[in-house]
Amino acid sequence: MKMQKLGGYSAIATVCLGVILVAMVLPLASRYGLNQPNAGLDPAKVSALYAGASTTVWAASILEILGSILFLFVAFALYERMRDKAPNLVRMLIIAASASCVLTLVETMIGIRSMAAMKGAGDVSAYKPFLVMGQGLSTASDNISGWVTLLIGMAVLTTRALPRFIGWAFLALGILGVISFALPTNTDAGAVGIAILIVLGLLYAISAVWMGIALLRAQETAVPAKTMAAQAR
Repeated sequence: MKMQKLGGYSAIATVCLGVILVAMVLPLASRYGLNQPNAGLDPAKVSALYAGASTTVWAASILEILGSILFLFVAFALYERMRDKAPNLVRMLIIAASASCVLTLVETMIGIRSMAAMKGAGDVSAYKPFLVMGQGLSTASDNISGWVTLLIGMAVLTTRALPRFIGWAFLALGILGVISFALPTNTDAGAVGIAILIVLGLLYAISAVWMGIALLRAQETAVPAKTMAAQAR
């Protein structure tokens, strides 16, 4: 399978995985009180989540890892698509996407093993350092993912290899992703914050699906072109 075609399917698949993850995680976060700021650092709440929904937690972790790997495929597809016009940008994109994937793997493994170790422990408060470490890795992964998104936007706008809407959307989302770690997290987002997150999620979903379709259409149009060239010879 050609890399651009694989990247196109992967871009669409990441959106589908994101929807599934949201549908799985949000009800659990609400049920176990983990939808409040810094609630993920409370060992008692995290332990209760794993004790009551360990299967769902494992499934969500696997989907998160799969999503990071699929997005790495997207990065390689974009490298193949734009390496002639923006070689340095897409090289940095590959490096950043690889780093984000590795950090996601490490953060997910530490988180799931920490929660599994808490089960049946007499004093779960001793596991708080692991939760802090996992949150730090998650923040680092999110920040690098922001750089990946930013680099995609810059590369698209520079090369015009994809529709400009995709470039501007990824550029805006990338900037927000890069600076998100510096935003306050000790207050409740409220209805306005939730509405903003929904809008940003929809913007990413539309842009990623559009990018996936563009990568797949490029493969479809490339085949007839090669055939016509061969017949001309």
